[in-house]
Amino acid sequence: MTERGKFIVFEGILGAGKTTQAELARNYLISLGRKANYTREPGGVTSAEVIRRLIFRLRGENIINPDHQVALFFAARDFWVRDFVAANIELGFDVVSDRTYPSTAAYQGYAEGADLKSIGEMTQVIMGKYKPDGIVLLDISVQEGLRRNSNSNNGENDPFDNLGMEYFEKVATGYREMAKTNWSTVPWYVINGEKPTDDVARDVQVVLREILGITDESQTRLHSSF
Repeated sequence: MTERGKFIVFEGILGAGKTTQAELARNYLISLGRKANYTREPGGVTSAEVIRRLIFRLRGENIINPDHQVALFFAARDFWVRDFVAANIELGFDVVSDRTYPSTAAYQGYAEGADLKSIGEMTQVIMGKYKPDGIVLLDISVQEGLRRNSNSNNGENDPFDNLGMEYFEKVATGYREMAKTNWSTVPWYVINGEKPTDDVARDVQVVLREILGITDESQTRLHSSF
């Protein structure tokens, strides 16, 4: 019987370095002799990417409210869990994702006022037995996130990137509160995302080794002090 792969998610505000660190984490897992694939959310599979574009268009035109956004994000997530996450994990591949449902809680819940209890209930239904083995929060200041984002060009018109300081302070607060409580009954690991990329990657590797159960007495679990 094939051993299930691990599922690791990277979260954080804009500019935190999620995509870079998720890709580096995938490469590190492969260097350990494991099979691993990278994905992003919302999106990751064709049907979910269509919904992603729809959400961005409607959000950019201020047509949908936070509850509408939550419903659409979870519709896309349902396709993604079934067609990518579950399929890979059951074949023994580790899945490393740039975002998933904690982003919905942070953005639509904490920042925009959508009902967090409903988001939690939808998470239980859609994720089912495929909740992450660990969530890595790359914690940076809002000022640093906005600075980094202003210097980047990812080629995608993401309407959420255009929101201001006050909005992202709420998002950042939401992430930190979720990490304190291991929200959604999943282990959270908080890493200082303002360090140089290589230093962050080494901290991520400590977390990955813990999730994999690789014992190394010289390395200790990373948690942040808030």
